[in-house]
Amino acid sequence: MSGKYKFLCLLVALALLPPILGNAESAGGKIPGDYSLAVSSDSFNLYLKEDTLAIILESRKNGSVLYSTVQNPDDFKDQAAWKGFYQSGIVMEFIEDVKSTNTQADLVNLKNEIKLTKLQNGFAADVFFPDYQVGYSVEVTLNGSDLTVKIPQDKIINGEQDGHRYTVSTFTAYPFLGYSVLGQDAGYMIIPDGQGALIELKDNEKRFSSPFDRPVYGTNIGVEDTVNSQFSVGTEPVIMPVFGMVHTDDQIGFLGVIEKGDTAARIRAFPNGANNLSFDWISAKYTYRFVYKQPTGPSSGAVDMLTESSRNFDIVQHFLLADGENATYAGLACAWREYMEEKGFFGVAEETRPFDVEIDFLGLEKENSVTGKADVVMTTFDQAAQILEWLKTDGVDRVSAVYRGWQENGLTGGVPTDGCRPAGALGGKGGLEALMKKCAGLGVDLALELDFLSVNPETHPTLTYSAFKKITSQTWSRPTFGKVYDTLNYLTPERSWELALRTKDALPSQGGGEPGVVLTGITSLMSDYSYQNHYQDSGRLADYYTNIAGLMRNDYRTTLKAANAYLWPCAWALNDLPVTGSDYAYESQDVPLLAIALSGKMPAYLEYVNFQANSHKFFLRLAEQGTRPCFLITMEDPIELQHTNSADIYSSRWDLYRVTIAKWYEQLKALHASLDGASIVAHDILGDVTRVTWSNGVKVYLNYGEETAQADGQTLEPMTWKAVK
Repeated sequence: MSGKYKFLCLLVALALLPPILGNAESAGGKIPGDYSLAVSSDSFNLYLKEDTLAIILESRKNGSVLYSTVQNPDDFKDQAAWKGFYQSGIVMEFIEDVKSTNTQADLVNLKNEIKLTKLQNGFAADVFFPDYQVGYSVEVTLNGSDLTVKIPQDKIINGEQDGHRYTVSTFTAYPFLGYSVLGQDAGYMIIPDGQGALIELKDNEKRFSSPFDRPVYGTNIGVEDTVNSQFSVGTEPVIMPVFGMVHTDDQIGFLGVIEKGDTAARIRAFPNGANNLSFDWISAKYTYRFVYKQPTGPSSGAVDMLTESSRNFDIVQHFLLADGENATYAGLACAWREYMEEKGFFGVAEETRPFDVEIDFLGLEKENSVTGKADVVMTTFDQAAQILEWLKTDGVDRVSAVYRGWQENGLTGGVPTDGCRPAGALGGKGGLEALMKKCAGLGVDLALELDFLSVNPETHPTLTYSAFKKITSQTWSRPTFGKVYDTLNYLTPERSWELALRTKDALPSQGGGEPGVVLTGITSLMSDYSYQNHYQDSGRLADYYTNIAGLMRNDYRTTLKAANAYLWPCAWALNDLPVTGSDYAYESQDVPLLAIALSGKMPAYLEYVNFQANSHKFFLRLAEQGTRPCFLITMEDPIELQHTNSADIYSSRWDLYRVTIAKWYEQLKALHASLDGASIVAHDILGDVTRVTWSNGVKVYLNYGEETAQADGQTLEPMTWKAVK
């Protein structure tokens, strides 16, 4: 064979080979020609459009793609600002002087300079807007199925130009990643409402004008108030810094996880129709500085003020990518569990802790009397010991007991926790010590509830000098709508830390019968505040609360109540977790995203059984999620609380719940024994039947419907469940 002939054969062979990764048409025409391959992992390809930092993620398994910006934007007659927003990879906003309206610095409408640097596993970009002298740096990397976006705070540039000051305010990173147009893609958005909820991708015909727009870790009370009346219906606070998008037909999706910047972020999900846009999209928005209203007097107006300093955080946002059969809310929850395990979120929790039931005892409240405040004793230490003995007799051999209202002045009058002074009306110090010994003998884990946040100004007037202040320097207060104490304040995190130090030293020492602790209050607050007449950002508050939780964790079994996710690494267990979401009109399905992520790693107790409208359905939720029940128990009838601040407790008497506790414990204990520390690996909704698959092969079937149903050959009567090995 001649050399010329060999060369021609080689050319033909090369022409028949599939395109190389650097070819932007590698997705069968799905990748536009102005994108180039930036990096390829073993799971995904990342393509970059350099002038807007837009990206496309392509699954190497099935060829499906996620676009980060709107394709064919000329097809949509939107305003220039929206077009700039949804065609830019990163969108920054800045404040001109002290204007209350931000200026959008997208990469389409504003003149910009981008300096790109290729990284081994991604790219970095320095972005500058010369007309305003503002800018930032961003780093985007792809490792396996983890796309990470980082914006370091020390690379943010604030500017001055022509006598005006320009202050960087907010960032949104790849807000349109995975977007859909008018439900053309089958799938859903995942929002962190309650345990988790889905918003179906479908044409809403402009029915929904409002998006899901909630601050991570709840309302920032230092900036805005939400207490309106005792009749207002609250929404579930966001305790998980996550959000997601799944395209079910294309089998591709992601879960966004905020690693840094969570204390200053909002999760925003826009069903199509909201803001008159045709798109479904979901993202996190981070705020560094903002303009607020500073009152100028008790009855006069207010002036616009720019926050004194920037919030102190870097932005680190992960997109946990999934394709194939893993591209479901359950698959993404499993990916989040793996992420948290790598980050040490479960280092304190006892992964193989046997199943138990939580019993919360209410000890003491106060009511008004002709001589002042009278004790309303609901459960003494001796009575709590007696109830625990009865439970043991009934076969409930694993109990976590929590004592609420154990201190002098009771549940509402006794806040904040300051040292260890058990109420004399309950049995005093000796009664508590006797209860501790009894619990040790019964194998009961006893914990005392500690509140270092709330302060009752009537019973602790001197502590009001350390009351939490809004960034306007106004003292924040919360109406109780109660019958004894009208108002509660919060303490500054600095003062909470002092009380925690004092209380830790006063609690019973380690040894036989020592109690654990349940932290409440600080576990669910996230806010900016004013301290010594200076603005303090929410990250400072989070640092103090993390130190308090860590302080207790070092010496005591520490359970966190309704806790925000950043505190979970300090938790021995979590309690008072939500059952469902807020029932927003655009939600199509509640899903146990949180329970799936915690399963097999962190003991989790749901909110009180006592106050569930449908206890039968609630039991099915426990079996579905692998979570644990919690009962609020008193020896006395709660009618005794009608003239106290706990008048809303209408059902708690021990003898009404004794049979239910034993029955539920027996059934759920058998289920957990079969699970044997396994984790949830799949969760499927099959009409009225829900199927939960665990990592050890156990499948739990639940029929939430009103008629007999079948799945996988299993027949289930209405509102029943079964576990199959």
